[in-house]
Amino acid sequence: MQEDDLKNLINQHREELFQDLSEEINNNNITDIEWDGEHLWITDLTKGSYISQRKLEKSYVDNLSIRLANIMMTSFNRSNPVLEANTETLRISIWHESRCGSKSVAIRKIPRSIRFCHKSLIESRYAPEIIINILENCIIAHMNCVIGGQPHAGKTELLKYLSTFIPANEKVGVYEDNQEIHYRTINPGKKCVEFFVDSKFSYSQVIRAGLRHNIDWMLLSESRGAEVLDLMNSLSTGAYCMTTMHLDSVRSIPDRMYNMLGESNVTDRFINSIYKYIDVGVLVECDKYERRQIKEVAFFTRDNGVNQCTVLYENGEFTSMELPHLILQRFNKYGIVNPYDRIGGICEDKKL
Repeated sequence: MQEDDLKNLINQHREELFQDLSEEINNNNITDIEWDGEHLWITDLTKGSYISQRKLEKSYVDNLSIRLANIMMTSFNRSNPVLEANTETLRISIWHESRCGSKSVAIRKIPRSIRFCHKSLIESRYAPEIIINILENCIIAHMNCVIGGQPHAGKTELLKYLSTFIPANEKVGVYEDNQEIHYRTINPGKKCVEFFVDSKFSYSQVIRAGLRHNIDWMLLSESRGAEVLDLMNSLSTGAYCMTTMHLDSVRSIPDRMYNMLGESNVTDRFINSIYKYIDVGVLVECDKYERRQIKEVAFFTRDNGVNQCTVLYENGEFTSMELPHLILQRFNKYGIVNPYDRIGGICEDKKL
C-alpha cells in the first residue's frame, strides 16, 4: 500500500483513534502531546509545557498502538519496538513497553497554515521589526538561508513564513521525508513541486533530480547528512535554498555542514563553498514557556579569498548595523536600497 493511502486511512479513522485526545488534537495552540506512561504532557504556545490533569488509560494506549500498527501493516513488539505513523498534520511515534517500561507516545502537530504574520512577529517580540524586515528582504533578494536551532524552536515555522516572499513564478521544490512545510497550501497558485524522500529515494538523489526539473528554489525541511554536498553543488549552478538545521550558534554553520559529510574525501574547499553560497544564517530559540524568538542573525561572505561571518544580531542586541558590501550588492540588484525597511507587497498579513 502506498504511503498516501496509509495517511488517508489514518485520517479516515482519526476521530476513533484519538477519541481520548480529541480536545488536545483540535486545539490549535497545542503543538505536542506526549504520554510517558504516567503523565500526559502538553506543549501549548500560550502556556508552555505542562502536565495535564487527565490520565490516559492503558487500554486506550494499547488499542491506539494496535490499530496504528494494523493500518501501517507493520509489527509492533519487542523485536520491532518503535512504531511511527504520519499524516499531513500529525507525526506520531510510539515506543514499546519492552524498551521503556510502559508505552510512550509522542504526537507532533504539523499545521497546514502559517502561525506567523509580520504584525504578530513584532507584537510577540519575536525580533525587532528591522530584523524581520531584513530577513524578508533576504528572500526577495534571492539569498540562501539556513535557519538553525534546537528541537521545538520553531525553525520550520520561520521557513514557512519566509517562503511566502518567494515570487509566484519561480519554481519551488520542497524536499522532505515528513510533510511539514505545506508550501502549496500556504502559497496557493505558486509554482511548486513537492518531493517526498524515503529509503528508496534519498535527499541526495532528489536534490540532483531537482536540477533537471527546472527548480529555482529548494526548500529542505532539515539538512542532517551528506546531502549537504549535493545541496552546495546545486547552489553553485544558480539555484536558491532555504533549509533548517540543528544548531546552537550561527557561527557554527560552516563546521556543522562540514561535519555532516562524515568520512568523505571532500577537502577544506567545501568550507569555502559554504561562505560563498550560504548568505544568511538565523538562530531561533524557544524558552520553557514556548516563547519563540530570533537569537542570532549573521551574513556569510567570501571576498577575495577571505571567509567572513558578520554577526548582525546576537542575544537580543545589534552587534553591527553595517552589512558586508557583497550583501549590499545583492540587495541593490533587486532594488532594495535600505534592507532594514519593509518592502511588502508579496506577503500580506492575513490568517491562512
